[in-house]
Amino acid sequence: MIPILFRADATDFSTYGICALSDTISCSVSEERNGEYELELTYPITGRFYSEIAKERLIKAKANDTSKNQMFRIYRMTKPLNGIVKIYAQHISYDLTTIATPAWESAPITPQLAIEHAFSAALTQHRFTFRTDYTEAKPFVISKPKSLRKVLGGEEGSLVSLWGGEFEWDNYEVIHHQGRGKSSGVVIEYGKNLKSLEQDSDITDVYTELLPYAVIKTEDSETVVTLPEQVLPITTALTQRKTLIKDFTDSFDMEETITEEKLRAKAETYLQNNPLGVETPELKVSFEPLWKQPEYAAVLERVSLCDRVTIRYTSLGVSATAKVIQTVYDTLAEKYISITLGAARSTLVDTVTSTQSSIDAVTEKADRLPSLMASAISNATQKITGQLGGYVVLKGDEGGQPYELLVMDAPSINDAVNVWRWNVGGLGFSSHGYNGPYETAITADGQIVADFITSGTLVANIIKAGILSSQDGSSYWNLETGEVVLRAYASTESVEETNSRIDEINEQKMYRLIISSSNGNIFKNGNINTTLTATVFSWDENITDTLDDNQFIWTRVSDDAEADKEWNDSHYGGTKSIEVTSDDVKVRATFFCDLIDTTTRLSLLG
Repeated sequence: MIPILFRADATDFSTYGICALSDTISCSVSEERNGEYELELTYPITGRFYSEIAKERLIKAKANDTSKNQMFRIYRMTKPLNGIVKIYAQHISYDLTTIATPAWESAPITPQLAIEHAFSAALTQHRFTFRTDYTEAKPFVISKPKSLRKVLGGEEGSLVSLWGGEFEWDNYEVIHHQGRGKSSGVVIEYGKNLKSLEQDSDITDVYTELLPYAVIKTEDSETVVTLPEQVLPITTALTQRKTLIKDFTDSFDMEETITEEKLRAKAETYLQNNPLGVETPELKVSFEPLWKQPEYAAVLERVSLCDRVTIRYTSLGVSATAKVIQTVYDTLAEKYISITLGAARSTLVDTVTSTQSSIDAVTEKADRLPSLMASAISNATQKITGQLGGYVVLKGDEGGQPYELLVMDAPSINDAVNVWRWNVGGLGFSSHGYNGPYETAITADGQIVADFITSGTLVANIIKAGILSSQDGSSYWNLETGEVVLRAYASTESVEETNSRIDEINEQKMYRLIISSSNGNIFKNGNINTTLTATVFSWDENITDTLDDNQFIWTRVSDDAEADKEWNDSHYGGTKSIEVTSDDVKVRATFFCDLIDTTTRLSLLG
């Protein structure tokens, strides 16, 4: 793809902008997992549109094999003697670095609602949106005014430090995945598609111990707080002692007191999240994308950032399956220059500029579900309306009869990456080419497959799910374990009234009497010999042994009323169990037991 230049304030990226930079000599995009996302372009000063290239302007370029074209903002230009200018541009998501949001604190809240609040409270208007597949609610604090990118990651208490996850930057959309990428099944192997391989392993970031400290600052002095033992040991294979000295001052909130105990807790948490004693090798490879070869067109072995792939080079003894943590993509040739595999970084690379101005805190009460729906509807409307480009193809059989409708981002099925496919089997979207997989689909048998669904009212006969949760995560029903947690927000008066009523009910005794037979409940041919026993429960507690025998009144009901009166008089009270024989049942009889108050002689069973 030839890069396209846009003005700095452009918002419509569906056009050809100012111009297509057709004289571009080279253009590559490098992206790291939760880190750097930059474009590097070389252009001759004799090029036709050299005078149009300026800092802050935007470049649209193809960043990888699977995503749509991305926007990059120029921040640096070098002009060497040879007349070839080198241009550096950051992904447009770096604009979040200079957008400030005020201090804010919340009770446990889902990351979706927390970041939506931070984005909506920003002091600069912007077009960025956010979505995540995390639903767990946690306390979230923006302790001081900071940039939106810093809220997302790069420091203690940010979105990434609390929930983890992997970011996908899609122009103005920020997508927070529990696990970006997939196990692609792609094998990069010597003799097949592997062009070069470099295995890198060093111990630069491996340590044997951590020395944590924090600084208490006052107007007159500074006090350094350390642990009594000074250092915390790290399990490692190193024989030479290496100490990492780390300042944890910024890990404490402004109002939080710095103590040895809190310092120890923060240091131990840091060690749990950062395996400083482990040497992590990296593999950097370049390979030939087979899906661009005509004879391999149906293979579609596309690789994306955070995918898991397998590398094999038998002669070097290399056989590894690992996550793609960095890609370098040739925009002009539309193929990867290299991919790097290794351990995933735990936090967003700190490329954030601090906001120094003093800003008053803003408290905003949001109507959560309607705002979430409005955001989703607005996002869908922006994506669908006003679209130009794309290719509509009717696919037919040998007789020319159409049987399938395709909407693609390329005129050829083999070249298309983003594909809508509609046939008698259903409607589906794939970001991996014609053969799928189709992560978003509506199939003819009535099933809907989607990664993220926003709904106002949902009417259903059967819902199968793991966890049904409220938007803020405070109430949920875990269908796997049966755990149900329901929380509601109420006024102090209503809470006190409800608690008083609960205490009143708990103080009452709710009796339940059960009669059991030692020899069954139905007898034939007059062969009757059984013991009837009364058991009393208060709520779910068996309290039979705490009751007096005289509280149990047995009665019999049969077709002989005179005989029943005589039997009842002789069993008026005094026992928790009775013997029943054939002498007690002439033809048919039913036996009852009542529990009474011995003072009032009234029933306690209601």
